[in-house]
Amino acid sequence: MKRLIGFTAALCLLAIMVGCGGVTSNGTLAYVSNSAGTGFTVFTVNTDGTLTKSNISPQNVQEPPKMLQFSPNGKWAFFLDATGSNVFAYTRDGDGNLSLKIDSYPVGPGASSLVVAPSNNFLYVALPVTKELAIFAIDPSTGILTQVGQNLLVGYDIEQLVLAPNGVLFGLSTVGQAVIPFTLTASTGVATLQIPTPVGVSPSFLVISPNGQFAYVLDSASVFKIPGTNLSTPNIFGFTVGATGTLTAMPDVTFQENPNSIGQYPSSPFGGAISSDNRYLFVANKNSHNISVFQISSTSGELSEVLGSTSIINGVSVSSASPFDCGTGCSTPSFVTIPSGNNALFVLDPNAGTNKAGAIFQFQIDQNTGKLRPQNPASVVTEGSPTWITIR
Repeated sequence: MKRLIGFTAALCLLAIMVGCGGVTSNGTLAYVSNSAGTGFTVFTVNTDGTLTKSNISPQNVQEPPKMLQFSPNGKWAFFLDATGSNVFAYTRDGDGNLSLKIDSYPVGPGASSLVVAPSNNFLYVALPVTKELAIFAIDPSTGILTQVGQNLLVGYDIEQLVLAPNGVLFGLSTVGQAVIPFTLTASTGVATLQIPTPVGVSPSFLVISPNGQFAYVLDSASVFKIPGTNLSTPNIFGFTVGATGTLTAMPDVTFQENPNSIGQYPSSPFGGAISSDNRYLFVANKNSHNISVFQISSTSGELSEVLGSTSIINGVSVSSASPFDCGTGCSTPSFVTIPSGNNALFVLDPNAGTNKAGAIFQFQIDQNTGKLRPQNPASVVTEGSPTWITIR
């Protein structure tokens, strides 16, 4: 199917700067939004692709957060609270601390997603209850938000916002079964609604490639029936992306996920991420608690699932590679992300870890094949029903 003793003391003295034992820090932090906690659990992203609890963790804030976004210049932090009622704005220090609350801004209830424009000047918030889009200007000196005009009536209940590298804003509506593009005016932040693209049955997540050329929509309900069996596998919809957000279906339109090594097909793809070199797509399958990996064609964007050895089980060709089990104790993987070095994949499970408070399962990505290998340790604990990982 279509479808990664003196000498030792001296070394350790040097390693005080870079991390004794060979695990060095690249200065990158991973912030975990704890929707039932007091703020953010913060991890240092080591150069070997492992996570270590940062000395600035936790970052306690006024309300439990749903998702966090930083301005591209790193100066400001904006997050939605767990109920989607307010956007909170904080300053971000050079060491990663969210040190000073700027203000809070009512937007909801039920706001689902937010993004910050590459210019650092505007913030966009999806309001699915009223089927609107809110736009705020960001003061470049203070980070204070000022709403730009009235909310834009979209007509779709957008659950996810994604900004493409060329500045086109995309919204994904599960109920509306569509991807909704907006072109943005750089000087004013005004969003202009473009023609929506119908997609799937219950689209659950939209992924745009870092180069902005390709878009993939995961669907938790649309499936491909395996001929001659009563089995089915999820559909992934692939598109090329036009300059104004026009989506053109790839020649094969949909791609399907392979079964695991015992012939079971994945179910309920719920989160996805593409490596920053645009080579691999990783998909978290929530109900089958595994990760599917696809290689992306650099010319067409078509997907080919990463295979190992194959065999026939109950009349079905299965692979020893993708999908990869997400690990012992992993039950509902719901979000994945990749640091810029492309050597690691972090899989968020809100129901794993100590007292089922949440955990991140961490994998090393084979740069040549896209195959996954569990890191040591295989997981790190978060707290308070985590929903999102933001890497900065």
